[in-house]
Amino acid sequence: MAAMPTAIVTGASRGLGLALAHALADRGWRLVVDARDGAALEAAVAPLRHRTQVVASAGDIDDAWHRSG
Repeated sequence: MAAMPTAIVTGASRGLGLALAHALADRGWRLVVDARDGAALEAAVAPLRHRTQVVASAGDIDDAWHRSG
């Protein structure tokens, strides 16, 4: 059995990041998503959760703690 591919998508609460997350979910990818606004991120990725595995992490990728956590 082939492993399900996993993608990390930043800025996933809107725009291009959200569109990419939807496109990958449609293709069966697991997702690790982040965005600065946690509430907006959760609302944006909620529809994806019935199609694929999603791990959401609110934070800014410019923050070293967020990148290492």
